[in-house]
Amino acid sequence: MKILGLYKNSQVFKIALAIAIVVVCYIASMFYSQMKKLDSTVELIANSNETQLELEKLLSVISGYETSLRSYIITKDETYIESRFLNRGKIEESITRLKLLTANDTARNNDIDRLKKLIDLRFKLFRKTLLLAQSKNSGPLTLNEMLLESSNVTEMMKSFVTKIIYSESTKTEFENNNHQFELQDSIITAFLLVILSLLILLLSFQKMNIDIDELKKANDQLKLLNESYNTAEMTAGFGHWMVNVETNKYTFSDNLFRLMGVEPNAFEPNIENTIPYIHPDDLEYVTKVHKDSLVSHQSTSMIFRFLTPNGDIKYSMGVGSFTKNGSGDLIKIGVNYDITSQYKKTLELEENNKELKYINTKLEAFNNIVSHDLQEPLRKIQMFISRLEEKELDLLSPQGKDYFSKIRVTANRMQTLLIDLVNYSRTIKGDKVFVETNLNKVLEEIIQDLSTNIEDKKAIITIGNLPTIKAIPFQVKQLFINLISNSLKYSKEDSTPEISITSKKITEKEMQDYKIANKKEYHKIVISDNGIGFKQEYSEKIFLLFKRLETDPKYSGTGLGLAICSRIVENHKGFIKVKSKPNLGAKFYIFLPKGDLL
Repeated sequence: MKILGLYKNSQVFKIALAIAIVVVCYIASMFYSQMKKLDSTVELIANSNETQLELEKLLSVISGYETSLRSYIITKDETYIESRFLNRGKIEESITRLKLLTANDTARNNDIDRLKKLIDLRFKLFRKTLLLAQSKNSGPLTLNEMLLESSNVTEMMKSFVTKIIYSESTKTEFENNNHQFELQDSIITAFLLVILSLLILLLSFQKMNIDIDELKKANDQLKLLNESYNTAEMTAGFGHWMVNVETNKYTFSDNLFRLMGVEPNAFEPNIENTIPYIHPDDLEYVTKVHKDSLVSHQSTSMIFRFLTPNGDIKYSMGVGSFTKNGSGDLIKIGVNYDITSQYKKTLELEENNKELKYINTKLEAFNNIVSHDLQEPLRKIQMFISRLEEKELDLLSPQGKDYFSKIRVTANRMQTLLIDLVNYSRTIKGDKVFVETNLNKVLEEIIQDLSTNIEDKKAIITIGNLPTIKAIPFQVKQLFINLISNSLKYSKEDSTPEISITSKKITEKEMQDYKIANKKEYHKIVISDNGIGFKQEYSEKIFLLFKRLETDPKYSGTGLGLAICSRIVENHKGFIKVKSKPNLGAKFYIFLPKGDLL
């Protein structure tokens, strides 16, 4: 698979193909060199054979010439020596031919020069012998001596020529052996060249098939991608366009035409044909920004309206930026988003915000009424109750005293309710500035503030090592005041109240139950007591506004305390849970995120 991957790699294949071509060129050059050597060897063999032939012809002519001379001496017949000049011409032709054949062989050329001298000497002796044979004054002894000398020269010449012929024959045999060896090498080289060429052709053909297959797959994927992109444009409500700054040629996507309320390719893409579909109030602004950007090459971003042929108005956000295409031309690519729905929702949201601001103004006025206007007459009522209690209580009948007591309790409850309402509104409206808050110091202040209630109840409060968290200080203080006060209020009459405030690790079960992805992101603080408790089925209801589980008059309360706690924990991006059983106390679990989640 790894080799196949390398084979499919175009860069690797190009390098391998280049190496193969270099090898083929090298083998081809070797083959060419071998062919040249074969030609040279054949030429050498031919020259050597022709040289031998010429030497043999030369010996034949000289032998014939000598035979004719002896025949003339014996018979005195002139016909034997009539062609001696013709034979001499043949010898000269042979010598000239031999000189040409041995022109590239200096040693052999020198041998031909020496042979020519021997031939010239032999012909001199022929001439002398002939003259002696024709002279009437010469005796047989002189003629025999001359013939003997001529024979010796002839034998010496024949021996020299035979030596040259043998040397050429040996040379021919050597060159012939070399020729056979080189021919075999050439055949092997030619075979390798053909095999390697076929292999390159085969690999190239196979690679071409693979490339064609991959190109087809890429083309199919590109078609699928285009279809997916067109579908995505339709689904997401956007269209894209492009303009070549050099050629001023525009291209619109199909969905851009649809955004203008027409079918794809309804007109030739350009700015002039688009003008009728731009809202008249936005036309000047849009065309100016676009044309200026084509000059300055600056990115653009604007919101404008399309006016469709059927009269609908579509709000569009257009963004464009510049880049270069494969040819190096500067192009601007833009995307237009259909923001009609979002724009209308924004308008609706602005109206809602105005209404919300109005409601907040009314709520602020209500808070002022609760904290000031309602408190003032209530304080006067309590003041008059206090004065009546000091001076006039003894004058009342028993029933009047009972009514008076109920009036005082109701006034106090009313004041508590107003205070709780103010506190709850502060958790909604108040500033939410988070600072590093040491919970142990917060608890120390709370214990001091509640010291009177704690002493009255003779309560035992245990505080563990609590973390330092990012919190809204006054809210987190209100959270623990409410929870501790709640535990003191709903304590058992026959036992000492015990309240524990500790920091514990989050369990795996709690991660599953409360859908906590990472337990390291939260602090868990547990406030437990041994009070009267309640049924677990009410664990969610107790955090609702004005929800009280105990209606016994001895348990005072407004039903806002735990609702305030829940709101404070929500303001800190956390959550609060409670587990309880009747007469077995309650455990409040507060999960507060660490700083990174706020």
